Amino acid sequence: MKKFAYFTLLIMFFAGVVSAAEKPAVGYVNLHKVLLESKVGKRNKADLDKLIKEKESALAGEESKLQAMQQVFQKEQLLLTDAQKLEKQKAFQEKADAYQKMVGEAKQAVSKKDNEYASKSVADIKAVVADVAKEMKLHLVLDASEGSVLYAEEGMDLTQKVIEKYDAKAK
Repeated sequence: MKKFAYFTLLIMFFAGVVSAAEKPAVGYVNLHKVLLESKVGKRNKADLDKLIKEKESALAGEESKLQAMQQVFQKEQLLLTDAQKLEKQKAFQEKADAYQKMVGEAKQAVSKKDNEYASKSVADIKAVVADVAKEMKLHLVLDASEGSVLYAEEGMDLTQKVIEKYDAKAK
């Protein structure tokens, strides 16, 4: 009987402690939205778009050269000897392989630049989120863009506040 009374007393003690504690203050930020809508994010996107256009332009020139080679081959095909055909086909294949290599390098360059921008921005945004969380006395801030927030009250969304503060730091 003493054990039961002791256990009951212990449960009542912990229940009182838990009810006296504050509710944890939680907020969330849509990191993806911050990356896209902030001044830095828009500037990074513009830089990436410019890089993509440069790469596409260079690739378009090479692609047109390949098409021209193919058209010339088709026109001259009946007049060429088998050895000449093989030589032209080999030259075309080398040019096509070089083009494919250029495409891969262009994709890699764009991806690398995108990753550089994203990792720098995410580090900066995390610092801003930490500042906002401290100002608002929050204990936990979740990333809504990762799909981890299933429900949240309106006032818990810090995204716009983070964008504004991040933009202010980016000047």
